[in-house]
Amino acid sequence: MKTVQFKGWNCVEMQSGDFKILVTTNIGPRIIGGFLKNSDNIFYVDEKTAGDKGGDEWKIYGGHRLWTAPEAKPRAYEPDNFEVHVEELEDGISFSSGTDKRTGMHKTIIIKSLGDNKFDVIHKIKNKSAWDIELAAWALSVMAPGGVAITPQPQGDTEALLPNRYLTIWPYTNMADPRVAWGDKYVLLRQDSNAATAFKFGMNCENGWLAYVNKGIALIKSFDHIVDAEYPDNGCSIEIYSCAQMCEIETLSPLYLLAPNEEIVHTERFRATSGIGEIKNEADAAENFPSFLSLND
Repeated sequence: MKTVQFKGWNCVEMQSGDFKILVTTNIGPRIIGGFLKNSDNIFYVDEKTAGDKGGDEWKIYGGHRLWTAPEAKPRAYEPDNFEVHVEELEDGISFSSGTDKRTGMHKTIIIKSLGDNKFDVIHKIKNKSAWDIELAAWALSVMAPGGVAITPQPQGDTEALLPNRYLTIWPYTNMADPRVAWGDKYVLLRQDSNAATAFKFGMNCENGWLAYVNKGIALIKSFDHIVDAEYPDNGCSIEIYSCAQMCEIETLSPLYLLAPNEEIVHTERFRATSGIGEIKNEADAAENFPSFLSLND
């Protein structure tokens, strides 16, 4: 287990081919750094809070984190400002925050290096409270500014009589915002550091992947979308958020009613790839990404 310092935090460094990630141990669990060969960090880091530890206030910090959905205060905003329990497993490393005393949620992220620039990132939320709680696991990757988020749209039978796409829009979202391109097979959302307002949408991503491309490097997150399961936020298995500082690409598990000591397991596969051309429109997305990327690819 290799340990390094990054932005004032102690971190565990994990390698898969040319893809390196850094996982904080002073706070979290969080993946705070991602680098393909000698690239810049693919994740956003809030420099105002870099290296901070302790305190009762939730801080965005940046990187990749685990939340619970639907979004609610205080449950979703558990401060993750404290030491993480790190355990080396036979095939990976486990990072656990312990049980939050206010919510009763116990969060763990297990990371496995697969080689070929891929990691499995396994998110676990266990209900350690005394009562049943309905929630979903929510995996949020906060990406560095300057890129574009891409998600495929479900296609299905074009002759079908019933709808197959479920689009969720947040109150602050302007559907005519120039940052978004509503394509036929893909939706693109560009991060703009001059944007005055935030933009967010969610949908039922039955293809099971979404991506963020920045400076020719793509982070692709694939997951299992379970057809006919009940997802939070009117059926969202993915959500994308962008503001002037960063862009978030997010996946969600179905909603579960967790009895005490039951847990949700939600797995994402991270893969990093380089040589991606500039994504200006849907045709560029179609050229660079297949229509379906399986979690098992």
